[in-house]
Amino acid sequence: MRKISASYIFPVNSPPVKQGILIISDFGEILDIVDTGENFKETASLEYYNGILVPGFVNAHCHIELSYMKGLMENSKGLPDFIRKILTNRTNIPENLEEIIKTADDEMKAEGIVAVGDISNDDFSFGIKKSSSLYYHTFVEVFWPSPEKAGDVFGKGEFLFKKLKEYGLKASMVPHAPYSMSPELFQMVHDHEIENRSICSVHNQETISENQLYQNHSGELLDLFSNFGMDLSSIKATGKSSLQSILQYIPAELNALFVHNIFIGQTDVDAIKSALKKPFLILCPNSNLIIEQRLPDIELFIKNNLILAIGTDSYSSNHRLSVLEELKTITNYYPQIQLEKLIKWATLNGAMALGIDDNFGSFTKGKTPGVNLINGIDFENMTLTKESRVKRLV
Repeated sequence: MRKISASYIFPVNSPPVKQGILIISDFGEILDIVDTGENFKETASLEYYNGILVPGFVNAHCHIELSYMKGLMENSKGLPDFIRKILTNRTNIPENLEEIIKTADDEMKAEGIVAVGDISNDDFSFGIKKSSSLYYHTFVEVFWPSPEKAGDVFGKGEFLFKKLKEYGLKASMVPHAPYSMSPELFQMVHDHEIENRSICSVHNQETISENQLYQNHSGELLDLFSNFGMDLSSIKATGKSSLQSILQYIPAELNALFVHNIFIGQTDVDAIKSALKKPFLILCPNSNLIIEQRLPDIELFIKNNLILAIGTDSYSSNHRLSVLEELKTITNYYPQIQLEKLIKWATLNGAMALGIDDNFGSFTKGKTPGVNLINGIDFENMTLTKESRVKRLV
């Protein structure tokens, strides 16, 4: 049994406790949180730290298999240019890819991450995930905008989905993005999610041209895919945003993760809340700044009481796989957002999105959520600073 204390404990499911004591078993199970009030005393059996204790982070969106692209995508000029570079470099798979993926997995552990929602287009990362101490939910991502390939693309996705099940790993088959899916492929994936009661994840409104594609069948994405020989004629103009145009393919009763959300407006928010029972918006701010040089309207999401979680995206669009670094970026651009709220996004909300909040996300008795220490806190304003760092204690 361990007794750990710090300047504050953030249980997440209840208010922060000043100089409380977190009692955990040798297996990391939360046994109790003691509110010492005015009677705190350091003892020989107590570990005490200057900083805050928070549950292990949940990285709700990553592409660990793209870790070999670190540094290759610098200076992208918007998402269409980024996709062009991805498609150009996708076939240049290094021989030491498994080693690179293992390094990324190790980095996430060091950054206090305990669970990951990870996108896979192939099986490169499956062995690492099987042996990792991190919890992985793998989203087998399929895409192809031309309907004639829908059956073949779906077949490969189903093969990977079954392989993950054989590995004993949690998995879903999911659509890539509104601009890369034919209606036929969208419907196949939708039906698969319904049949398997799967969590859905979809890249959403990461570029203005995604909306333009559906509003009037124009924009940079249309030109990009045409240059790569992909026919987008099956994607019809609806006069609406991309999100509103594809909601029929998102299972209404199941967890639905929308990733990036840079160009969401109020009408999109209204559509999500009307159509879906369990929507989650996943924020990947550092990736957004690198690719599109802008962030989503996070205040809009808060005003509408949407459930927000945090992702790092991949090394192809980020310099680090660190949830804390994402929170620091949000703090820099939205200093009015309370630290307690940010910690919830990075822990419990991500766990809820991945359907693992029975064991992760909060210091609740009986859970084994991991324990992180964050130091470098501005306690006067109760906020993160540039100097904030995370250390995994449990």
